[in-house]
Amino acid sequence: MFTCEWGGVMWAGKGAVWAGGGGVLAVVALPLLLLAGIGGSTSSMGLCPPGSPEKFAEFAHAAGADTAAPSGLHIDLPLAEADAAPPVPPELIAPGPWSYPVPAPATVTARFGQSGPHWSTRHTGTDFAAPAGTAVFAASDGVVLAVVHESAGRPFGTFVTLLHADNTVTVYAHLQEAAVARGQELAVGQQIGTVGSTGNSTGPHLHFEVRPQIKGRHLPVDPEPFLATATLSAAGTGPTSAQASGCLWPAGAPSGPVDTAALPELARAMTPTIVRLLEDCPELPLEWVHAQVMAESSWNPGAWTSDSNGGAAGLYQLSHEAWAAAEGDAGTWTRGSRPPASHPVWEPAVHLRVAITHACGNLREMTAHLLRHPTKPISPLEAMAVCHVAGCSRVMGSVSGIPVPGEAMCGRECVATVHAYLANISRHLHTITGTAPDTP
Repeated sequence: MFTCEWGGVMWAGKGAVWAGGGGVLAVVALPLLLLAGIGGSTSSMGLCPPGSPEKFAEFAHAAGADTAAPSGLHIDLPLAEADAAPPVPPELIAPGPWSYPVPAPATVTARFGQSGPHWSTRHTGTDFAAPAGTAVFAASDGVVLAVVHESAGRPFGTFVTLLHADNTVTVYAHLQEAAVARGQELAVGQQIGTVGSTGNSTGPHLHFEVRPQIKGRHLPVDPEPFLATATLSAAGTGPTSAQASGCLWPAGAPSGPVDTAALPELARAMTPTIVRLLEDCPELPLEWVHAQVMAESSWNPGAWTSDSNGGAAGLYQLSHEAWAAAEGDAGTWTRGSRPPASHPVWEPAVHLRVAITHACGNLREMTAHLLRHPTKPISPLEAMAVCHVAGCSRVMGSVSGIPVPGEAMCGRECVATVHAYLANISRHLHTITGTAPDTP
């Protein structure tokens, strides 16, 4: 893993993942932990962006975020070369499509807002690891705003800023060389330089930033929503539709089509229903729904578990309280008893509607909580899963969002349940996407 920092101070250590920056932010797409067991090793993963800058802003606003920028929250850290006088008026730059700034596999090694014990504060962009000399492309149509060379002694080393439509600026840092000049017009996918390790950097990578104008300055926001529908160039080719390998679905399952052969028959039959339900909750991935139901009931609609909380029923193993909260009442289901055969909790389509509504509510509640507590190294989806298996108080009352024994009133058995549940979801995600889990 290679790291960089903007702000004049760089911390490095063995196994480093995060890169620091400055300022204050909260961010939706927090890193996810793959848990091997209590006290086991962890690996950092990130989440795929939720669809578009507009959808990101809509979701963040719904979650209670202070969305001053069109793509969500920002870090209050100006960059002179992003605020330079434009060579042409921004309104003359036509909006265009977006492309990843590096070719496939576009491996992400650090994300916006990440932090760690070896770095000062927050990372202001997205880092893509690539061999030195790899081509770096313009992420969208624009005009070169500034070119700074390594000899200037800046933390970003050799870097380029591009001005795009709507007065948005992109930054390409730690370049080996820049092949453009101020005022030059560039088309999306046109080469601007090559990957390097200049400035404060521990190895070849591209540090990429997106800076919309916010309160008169160009400030960094999360780049990934801008890349949600971007093309990805194969090595040595022009942009083509593809998926960056560093953009991972929750719990570390590599992105890619669902292996329908790995799904139970009922899961395959209910997939169109789930897709329709997720239109109202786009931040909840289809893969996650399939994996969580597998972890809960193995897609057995008649599953029932008796427990000290009154029992859990159906595909998502919903409690009496969860069903009543989502539906307004529990109908003929008496708390502590198995629901009667005629109760809709046993009907897959109805159950999924209620369960996904319930899960999405927890997801948005946990996202809002993590926005207020950005130092917790847990993703909103993982926090949602902890809510489901152990209660949201375990997330809110623990330092990391995943309790240790004795924290948030969660004993060793409780902690073991949480870890096993998250590991099961991860395992099922890998199975249904046809990939092998990472070895801790």
